[in-house]
Amino acid sequence: MVKITSTRMIPFAWRWRLAATVVAGVLLGGLADTLPLRRLEWLTEDLRLELRAWQGVRPPTGEVLLLAIDEQSLNDLGQWPFARSVHGQLMDWLGRAPEMKPAVLAWDFLFAEESFDPEVDRLFAAPLAGGAYPVVMGAFSNPAATGVWSQGKPATRLGLTLPLPCPPAVRNALPDYRSLQLPITSLLDVSRFALLDAEADADGVVRRIPLVVRVGDRVFPGLALGTLLAYWKVEPAQVEIRPGEAVIVHVPGGGEHRIPIDARGDYSLNYRYELREKTFPAGIEPLSYSKVHEALLPWALYGDKMPVLTTAGKILIVGEVASGLTDIGPSPLRGQSAKVLVHINAMENMLRADYLRRTPLWPGLALLLVAGLATAWVLDRLKFRVYLAIVPLLVLLVAAGTWGALVAGSFMIPLAAPLLAFGLQQSFVVAQKIREEQVQRERIRRMFGSYVSPELVRRMVEARAEPQLGGHEDEITAFFSDIQGFSSFSEVLSAGDLVELLNEYLGAMTDILQEEGGALDKYIGDAVVAMFGGLVPLADHARRACEAAARMQLRQAELRLYWRAQGDRWPPLVHAMRTRIGLNSGRVVVGNMGSRHRFNYTMMGDVVNLAARCESGAKSFGVYTLVTEETAKAAQAAGCACVFRALDRIVVKGRTLPVEVFEITALSSAHLPEGGARCLELFAAGRAHYLAQEWSEASRCFDEASALEPLQPGRDEGVESNPSLLMRDRCEKLRAQPPGPDWDGVYRMTSK
Repeated sequence: MVKITSTRMIPFAWRWRLAATVVAGVLLGGLADTLPLRRLEWLTEDLRLELRAWQGVRPPTGEVLLLAIDEQSLNDLGQWPFARSVHGQLMDWLGRAPEMKPAVLAWDFLFAEESFDPEVDRLFAAPLAGGAYPVVMGAFSNPAATGVWSQGKPATRLGLTLPLPCPPAVRNALPDYRSLQLPITSLLDVSRFALLDAEADADGVVRRIPLVVRVGDRVFPGLALGTLLAYWKVEPAQVEIRPGEAVIVHVPGGGEHRIPIDARGDYSLNYRYELREKTFPAGIEPLSYSKVHEALLPWALYGDKMPVLTTAGKILIVGEVASGLTDIGPSPLRGQSAKVLVHINAMENMLRADYLRRTPLWPGLALLLVAGLATAWVLDRLKFRVYLAIVPLLVLLVAAGTWGALVAGSFMIPLAAPLLAFGLQQSFVVAQKIREEQVQRERIRRMFGSYVSPELVRRMVEARAEPQLGGHEDEITAFFSDIQGFSSFSEVLSAGDLVELLNEYLGAMTDILQEEGGALDKYIGDAVVAMFGGLVPLADHARRACEAAARMQLRQAELRLYWRAQGDRWPPLVHAMRTRIGLNSGRVVVGNMGSRHRFNYTMMGDVVNLAARCESGAKSFGVYTLVTEETAKAAQAAGCACVFRALDRIVVKGRTLPVEVFEITALSSAHLPEGGARCLELFAAGRAHYLAQEWSEASRCFDEASALEPLQPGRDEGVESNPSLLMRDRCEKLRAQPPGPDWDGVYRMTSK
């Protein structure tokens, strides 16, 4: 049973990425054969070949020797072309010297015109008549004409050269080069010919040569194949042509050479060798034409001792290497190179069966694009800058892999179109990721801009902390605040005034909350529920929360003065507005709670409940900011400057474990009112007596401290008591009814 996966299971963004990948593949694959992309591909091929040469060139077989028309030859023998009698003398001497007789001599020239003196041509051709060794002369095709030509006239014979046998179906599969330009007639009967055709690409580099060339209804070998056929002593009848596959050469005595060709009969060069020098220490070592000529001259004329030359049994090919001659052009390994090296590289390839294996475009293109998608999938959750760093590394890895394939197995893998398609794909992915991040940033700003400070929003955006349904444990400080007696406000204010007052109050409080890095959980009427930490990590969440609470109390004092200054605009109840705040720190569950369609980022846990009890319990101590011991200690450890007063150890309603609670009396010691420090000293002394059950001493200290309390009932509007008065009254009750020797000093609250 086949399970069909709906496209709905593919995320929307990935559907676009998949579509972009298909478009990039089809587009670049279709354009791969255009000249701009072919030029780019040639550049990558040449670079890989050059890097392979730098990595180390294997030594040539030594079976192919270059007889070079070099600068020394031009200096010694005069202007090029040399007199043909000079060539004839050299061929004659080589034929008469068994120790130097080559297996075959090939000329990378076309001798197309007769000399002014027929005797010169006779002297040129005469040494070949004895057949001391085979000689291969150059010929050229000419698509601009038709037929076979020699010396500017239609040729009636081919001399010693026999066409390669080829069935009509095979022959017709090859392109017709139409016309053949042969060497002069006097050479046809004493030598074979092969075609010198080596058409360069648009950048001037020869990368393919015709191994077999069709001219009309006959097929002839190229120079490399024709020379090797003579070297292997193979007759044309032993050659089989399979366009798009190979030229198969059946060697006498058994065995065969399978030389790969394309559908046109062209052979792809596995270009390895340049002239031997510092950059190519294992390259081709040429023999200077003039040096060989000068070495043979005394031996031939005077019978002197035979010169030591390494031409016996070798393939000897004559070609131009001097700069300034016509047969010079760029190669994959060098800007200017002797083109005779094209044929030498081809012959070296064939002697070693060292063939370039060109792989098809589409498999590599598809594989790279799939790898690009896989990479995008794996890296999708990483930070954008990490993605941008890894993608170029992948490109380098692919390029290195194709170079490694060339070095290890002579595989030439198409690189330009696949890399451009990959670049197009990744550009789309990058553009989409940028767009997604922009949308995500905007979404986070919209969701949290009203609840947390801009700095926190920025940190969330940078952390890519997009909220999702669900929670996690985190260390935070929970914040609760509530206006004292707010239910009375609705009785004396109209709905409009109530909204205006609340907006002004909540706006001021929320500004401070956000400035200190807090995150608003919710408003419940006049109450504010918030957290410090959780949304993004805050190492000093307790300090921030305590300082925010102290600043809020100062800000509310300013608001009371402001409202009072407005005269009759607000009733006396507003002038006396005070807020109680409760704080507690610890590990809670934070996250988005609710349904998938509507949720709220909030906090849950016992720590949160205790913070709420601190806010409501502040009334029992006559204070307006009550915090737990956990919060006070954590804030002080983080360098908080707030002034704390230890009030009592209590068990709030609904809990069994006691907790010590503190009042934040001032934002810093500088904010303490006159007598405030002495008040705190007396209160601390009274509490020590209280815990020791020394009720009279404790009551005296608390009574003395009560006169110095910053908030006094009857004097300060909205103030009903203060901690010193409450503790003095508690001492009087305990003195009348002592708790017993096992008393632990814990006060158990009976209401929230």
